[in-house]
Amino acid sequence: MAAAAATAAAAASIRERQTVALKRMLNFNVPHIKNSTGEPVWKVLIYDRFGQDIISPLLSVKELRDMGITLHLLLHSDRDPIPDVPAVYFVMPTEENIDRMCQDLRNQLYESYYLNFISAISRSKLEDIANAALAASAVTQVAKERGSKVPVLHTEIQSASVAY
Repeated sequence: MAAAAATAAAAASIRERQTVALKRMLNFNVPHIKNSTGEPVWKVLIYDRFGQDIISPLLSVKELRDMGITLHLLLHSDRDPIPDVPAVYFVMPTEENIDRMCQDLRNQLYESYYLNFISAISRSKLEDIANAALAASAVTQVAKERGSKVPVLHTEIQSASVAY
């Protein structure tokens, strides 16, 4: 009986840490950001199916909205430009996903880009993103973030910084 209670408490603790890590990531990797009016900083969440599967059981649509997420869209869906809003990406660093992110940079869909990868990203893929940002004159739009690794559902969120 005590072992079951300890297991349940550990699971709750892990879920809580996962939720805190996701909220931090969605707030540009700082604990809490609000603008001068006390409102959250409005942003767009872009994720792949894997990212969606991680976020969905941990954060409700209301919680996302309360954190300033005005839209949450799949990476490979048709998306219109929203040039005055930052985008937070949460994706696996697959070749297909990197190509689509580079296309977003070339098309200058968003004000700025916060790139968060669910697993480790190779240096060559980071260089692909950096080259796309350079070619699109969007280097300053790729927000610099400190690298961090936080356990989430047996994977890692790795915040990437692409800056020269």
